[in-house]
Amino acid sequence: MSLSRSKIEGYMLPAKKGKYYDKAQVDAFLQNIAADADETLCELAEKRERIKELEKREESIAQALVIVKQLSEQIIAKAKAEAERMIMESTAQKLEIEEEIARLQNVRDSFRSELESDIKTLMNKFLQEVRDAAN
Repeated sequence: MSLSRSKIEGYMLPAKKGKYYDKAQVDAFLQNIAADADETLCELAEKRERIKELEKREESIAQALVIVKQLSEQIIAKAKAEAERMIMESTAQKLEIEEEIARLQNVRDSFRSELESDIKTLMNKFLQEVRDAAN
């Protein structure tokens, strides 16, 4: 029997012999109240236990979130460091390539100048031989 406050307060025990109550009815009513109180206390204990379990879960989840946050921050920091390292390496490689291009351009220009000079010398010799042969 599930008793509420209003049921208990509104319960009318029939009087017996004037102003006395029937002991059997009073005892039965008290047993109903005691049974309902026991049931309520058991439910309360179960609810408290469930609350403790949920609080433990909440604490575990909070700790897991802290760990996940720390790990994500570490991963981000490592990724940034790696990106910066890669940028520095690629910048250094770019400078090396640009220096090599400049060196090769100088070699090409030097070779071109020598080749033009050699061609002019050979042409002058050839023209001189043609002139000598014509005279």
